[in-house]
Amino acid sequence: MFYKRSAALLVPLLLAGCASLSPQQCMRADWRQIGFADGTDGVSAARINDHAKACAEVGVRPDLDMYLRGREDGLYRYCQPEKAFSVGRYGGAPNSSDCPEHLKLSFMEAYRQGYQVHMVEQDLSERRSRIYRNNSLIRRNNERIVEIREELSKKDLPDDRRKALLQDFNRLVEEKNYVGNENVRQMVESDRLQAYLNTLLRDVGRWR
Repeated sequence: MFYKRSAALLVPLLLAGCASLSPQQCMRADWRQIGFADGTDGVSAARINDHAKACAEVGVRPDLDMYLRGREDGLYRYCQPEKAFSVGRYGGAPNSSDCPEHLKLSFMEAYRQGYQVHMVEQDLSERRSRIYRNNSLIRRNNERIVEIREELSKKDLPDDRRKALLQDFNRLVEEKNYVGNENVRQMVESDRLQAYLNTLLRDVGRWR
C-alpha cells in the first residue's frame, strides 16, 4: 500500500514546515480523520510535517501510520473524476501524482475538462464586467452631454467657454460611440461564449 512508502519518506521531515493545527485540535486529534481530510483535499503528504510542528508545542506527536491510512482513503475520494472536474472548474492545481495509478488518467482527463470550463467562465465573466463598466461610462457621458447642451443654450456664454464646451461635447460623443460599438462586440462574443459553455457543460454533465 502506498501509505507505507510515504511513511518512510516523511519520518525525517516530521518537524519541518509551518503550524497548521491549534493546541486544542492537537490534544484531541483523530489522526486518521485528519489524514482523510487532507487526502480528500488532495493535500501533499508533506502536510503531516505542518501538523507535527504545530503539535510539538503541546507535546503531541502525530500518529503517522494512522494519518497515512486516513490520507489513503481520502485520496481515493479526491482522485475521482467528479472531484477532478470540480478542482479544474474552480482553477485549482491538480495533485494527480499522489493518485493511485489506475485513477490518474481519468483524473487528469476530468481535470482538463473542468479547467476548460473554468477558462471559458472566466473569459465570460471578464467580458460581462467590461460591458458593465462600459455601460457605466456611457451613462456618465450622456449625463455630461446633457449638462453641456444646457450650458451651450445660454446666450451670454463667452466664446472661449463655448469653444471648450464644444470640444468636450465632441470628445464625449466620440467616446460614447466607440464604447457603444465595443459593447456590441463584447455582447456578441459573450453570447458565443455562453453557447460554447452550455455545450461544454452538457458534454461533461455526468461530472457536474
